[in-house]
Amino acid sequence: MALTETAVHDDRGGLGAFSEGLAEAVARAAASVVRVDDGARLTASGTIWSEEGVIVATSHGVERDEELVVVLADGSRHAASLVGRDGDTDIAVLRVDGAAGLPAISRADAASVRVGQVALALGHPGDMGLLATIGIVSSRRDSQTEGHDEYILSTDADLYPGISGGPLVNAEGALLGLLNRMYGRGLGVALGTPLVARVVATLLAHGRIPRGYLGIRTQLVAVPANLKTSLQLAHERGLLVVNVEAESPAEQGGLMLGDTLLSIGGEAVEDVNTLRRHLHAGQTIPVQILRGGTLINVTPTVGSEPA
Repeated sequence: MALTETAVHDDRGGLGAFSEGLAEAVARAAASVVRVDDGARLTASGTIWSEEGVIVATSHGVERDEELVVVLADGSRHAASLVGRDGDTDIAVLRVDGAAGLPAISRADAASVRVGQVALALGHPGDMGLLATIGIVSSRRDSQTEGHDEYILSTDADLYPGISGGPLVNAEGALLGLLNRMYGRGLGVALGTPLVARVVATLLAHGRIPRGYLGIRTQLVAVPANLKTSLQLAHERGLLVVNVEAESPAEQGGLMLGDTLLSIGGEAVEDVNTLRRHLHAGQTIPVQILRGGTLINVTPTVGSEPA
């Protein structure tokens, strides 16, 4: 079908409106994007989490714990202190000293975040000023941690060096997740807002993430076919204990070097993440193990991970 002059004009108008809408979304979020200077050669991005001066960034982007400076969108420089960091999620929380009324980023409702949505990646790396790239939400991987529904996003928006710690926002400029190139091994990954919120709240309360601790190292192994048959096991895999720390909760609870963990808390152990999900400090958990061709049940009490 041939395009009339009116159709071409309307199409240009639609494209222009879309472009202006994206520019407005970037402008709304831009005030919440900061530069974090820890004195290293490269600076990192950060996102204003609350108007009381709480800044969320990546742990790998904030190498030092002292003499931190946060550069706001207006170019003003402010001393900041490290509240805490979490190595597992690579999140660091800073606080701008004496700040109040900072433009905290708005957050999208988690249920509204869908694959295919337009996604804008924002950062403030080095002296480049605000940096924005565009893509879509390529995937959403949902999980649950200690009763919290969380997600991790992937995006095809380009993540340039120094953009980690900046926000991934939707077409309204609301936060979808915290960008992290390292977490995605160079690919576009954003830790979803609910996950970030949980880690930030815990770091603000405790300065670190208290985790359950048994004191063992394991490796994934296949359950021998002859034992599956003789013991009538449905388990395909288990976790072989390759190290037990002295005087650890695992040792005190009866676990030994060479044991194979088959189930924990009644759930089959398919990988180390299954084990981690059940490690809540202070909780006594039933563990079924395979030891010398015999099924044994032990009940260790989970401790707290040493600082």
